[in-house]
Amino acid sequence: MSDDGTQPAVSSFDQIRNDSDPSWTEGIHFYVEPREFTMNPRQGTIPPQGHQDIEVTLCSNTVMEFYRTMLVDLEGFGSGVASLSITARCLVPELRVYPHMLLYDECRLKVPYERKFLVVNDTHLPGCYGLVPQKRMEDTPVFYSSPQPCGIVQPHSIAEIPVVLEVQTLGEHRSSVVIGVFGDERNPRSVVLQSTGRLADIYPVPRLIEFGRIPALQPNSQTFTLFNEGLVPRDFRIETVCKPHCYIIEPREGVIPTRGKIPVTITATLDDTGLVADTVQLFIGNSLWTTFMLVAVGTGTKIVTDKPFVPELSLGCQFRYEHYSPKFKPQPPKEKRTSLGYSAFQMRRFKIRNGEEPATALRESWDPAQPLGAEAFSILPQSGVLQPGERQQVSFTFSGHLNTTASVTALCHVEGGPTYEVGLTGEASYLSYSLSQREINCGFQMFNNLHHSTVTLANTGKIEFKWMLNLSIAEQHLPGVFVVNPTIGSIAPGGKQVLKFFYMPGVPGAFSRTFQLKVGGLDPENICLKGETFFPMISVNLPWNIEGNEKYEQLIKHLQQYSQRKKSVEQKKTQTPRTQILKMENVKPRVPDSGIVPNTQLQIKMVTMLIEEAALELQEMLISHLPNSFPDKELCQSLVKVELPEYVLDMGTVRKGYTERRTLMITNPGRMPVSFQVDVSALQGTGFRVNLDQIQSLPHRHTIMLEVCFESAHRSRGDVDVLLPIEVAKGPTYNIRLRATVLELSLHLSGQGLEARLEFSPPALKMGWTPQWR
Repeated sequence: MSDDGTQPAVSSFDQIRNDSDPSWTEGIHFYVEPREFTMNPRQGTIPPQGHQDIEVTLCSNTVMEFYRTMLVDLEGFGSGVASLSITARCLVPELRVYPHMLLYDECRLKVPYERKFLVVNDTHLPGCYGLVPQKRMEDTPVFYSSPQPCGIVQPHSIAEIPVVLEVQTLGEHRSSVVIGVFGDERNPRSVVLQSTGRLADIYPVPRLIEFGRIPALQPNSQTFTLFNEGLVPRDFRIETVCKPHCYIIEPREGVIPTRGKIPVTITATLDDTGLVADTVQLFIGNSLWTTFMLVAVGTGTKIVTDKPFVPELSLGCQFRYEHYSPKFKPQPPKEKRTSLGYSAFQMRRFKIRNGEEPATALRESWDPAQPLGAEAFSILPQSGVLQPGERQQVSFTFSGHLNTTASVTALCHVEGGPTYEVGLTGEASYLSYSLSQREINCGFQMFNNLHHSTVTLANTGKIEFKWMLNLSIAEQHLPGVFVVNPTIGSIAPGGKQVLKFFYMPGVPGAFSRTFQLKVGGLDPENICLKGETFFPMISVNLPWNIEGNEKYEQLIKHLQQYSQRKKSVEQKKTQTPRTQILKMENVKPRVPDSGIVPNTQLQIKMVTMLIEEAALELQEMLISHLPNSFPDKELCQSLVKVELPEYVLDMGTVRKGYTERRTLMITNPGRMPVSFQVDVSALQGTGFRVNLDQIQSLPHRHTIMLEVCFESAHRSRGDVDVLLPIEVAKGPTYNIRLRATVLELSLHLSGQGLEARLEFSPPALKMGWTPQWR
């Protein structure tokens, strides 16, 4: 072959054996010109009157037009005694990859997930493709690979590239992937893998640790379990928020094995009586994973003395012969200062025990402290008799004006024995607190996503108070998930508590919820959550077909009647009698076919109502796991996966060999950008094709054109009916019913002479439904 090279050319079958070959992106580097033509056989002997078939094969590695001459040498006669001109043209098919962004959503760390790219070949030539391997570094956040990275896609067909992804680090990731086309290395197909790394499923059981009624200043233990349902072991650490000095956690930190569990013991030594609530924080690695509650009711007394007062008081042999008065000074524990007194009064208690030999009873009496002005202490009981081994609880009460302090000594006389002194100090103050905000503006958010906001409650007074926060009783039946954590607790003077509000409104539209905060004996105060929610949606300028679906027909009828009444009221308010007459004279009624909904605004309202209806049906499931856990993302996403009526695009009758086109308008009628993907794989082999597959972040009220083509050349006579899905990211799926009828026209001559006539078959053409331009 004239002008042909000597280095062997590379075939597609050789190329797909090595996905790491740099020629996918850099092209083939030949040291000399490639030998692209081969002849078989290249030599031989032809008998007289015989012939020889020679097969010429072109394996081109160059995009060009070839003009070559095949020369035949005859032994004994010379070179080039015969020649044959060879012409050829080498092309690279235009391959397209769908989607441009492959969504892996949330992925557990170091767990493989598989998705597929589609390589579409709409040309009449086969194409060779290959996914270029990833170049990994030590800090690469996402690993990806393919078990079948290379292949050949035949004409007018689709091939798949499976991609296995393994996320290595937490957070959102976008990984660029290159798919090369053999022969078109200058234009590699760049696509994206989008993923979010999250930790393995780790959770505590139970989420509420209840100690019940336990004595103050005495250790009590409860146990809970940490579960790890993930595929890798995870480091954990546990902390308490409000009073870490009151709790011993064993183990406080460690490793939860793969698909394993760790029992954890919390030992509480309360420094207060009454209701005590605290928040337990679970950290995975260095990140706060979740929080849960600890609740106990402290009983007994928190007053201790600087000398042992229990279990017994032994007066020794000095009891009969001399006056012996051991002194006791009651004081609060070192970890916490006790403030006595509200604006009215405060009470404290401790116990007295008779440690004398069993034969003797003691009679004791108290001298009540003398009032100081308007402040006074009172003691109950003031006297009594203690049998051997018996105890008596004594209550001290202080009352006084606001912002006053009093200090006295109470005397306990033992009949025939010593006198004990108890120092009493009281301060009268009032409860005061502040909130960082009383109205939380949640803004514009997805209706089926879990959101959170925080409010800080601070104690600005001098008295520790208890508080409680709950959703208003009147609003507890409303849809959605609204939870606050914690719901109860106490705050020391100068202390703060962060209130975390978790909410998922549950239905699209405006929402408002009120939480009632009760601090001590003060009047309740409201904290309000307000916002507006949405869901991603699109609209297509095509009619809906709801014929035969009673649910859809009733819903549309209701919406139409409501729209007519509203429009009639507005017209009566704005129009004069004359304009009403003119409008009636110029009206041209258009009645659509039965079961057809051409009005785009009605369609949008109906989609919203269907979403609301589905969300309300799932409301019981949404709140079934509260308060221990929130609805999982799969359940939340199911709120938008409703079945919608089909759009209809009927191309009508298309003559065999002709192509029909329609241009549709896809609009974002929502308030936020929307992304969607057209499932072009559904059109394979149907004759239909579209000019786009995926759109990212179409802005509010923006429109994009979608061209739909139907090529009848390769279709047999008859009807074509196919459903084209459009999947909206985090929204519903819209379906377009594409229809066309392929017609082969035939012409018949019938009759004789003057009565001859032409007849067409078929006798009528169907026009079909076209887009509604508004």
